[in-house]
Amino acid sequence: QVNLTVPGFVERIYVAFVGKKVRKGDPLFTLYSPDLLAAQEEYLLALRTRDALSKARGASSGDGDALVAAVRRKLALWDVPDSEIDRMAKNQIPSKTLTFHSPVSGVVTKKEVVEGMKLDAGAMPYEIVDLSSVWVLVDVYESELRFVKEEMAATLALHAFPNRTFD
Repeated sequence: QVNLTVPGFVERIYVAFVGKKVRKGDPLFTLYSPDLLAAQEEYLLALRTRDALSKARGASSGDGDALVAAVRRKLALWDVPDSEIDRMAKNQIPSKTLTFHSPVSGVVTKKEVVEGMKLDAGAMPYEIVDLSSVWVLVDVYESELRFVKEEMAATLALHAFPNRTFD
């Protein structure tokens, strides 16, 4: 489940339909968040303050470091990747949007997001399921129970895939 920790507006959708296969790290959607933009500005201000404190006489280098660490942690808790935080520190430019990536490889089984939509913190715009291993529930007639053993191999044939069997 892809959950949001910060509210915002969906700017772009990369995965547009249920059933689409995604790999871990594939982009899902891009979010514009005024709160996130303000936190990025706060981070850049903390970096500038730390630099100014390190140049001032009598200032402890830890004063600015603590402020930078606190704002960096805030961004990390809002799911901003370290690579994005490092890019921002290097370029001294905040990013208007944040792209959310798939946390796992699998198939999209739920998509509740459209471009322009406002999402609140706690929203779950996508659900992605790893279908490399699935459970199959079957009914066995009482008269055939003697043929079924724990952990025995089974083969599944489906009408949806007439020329294929699943072990």
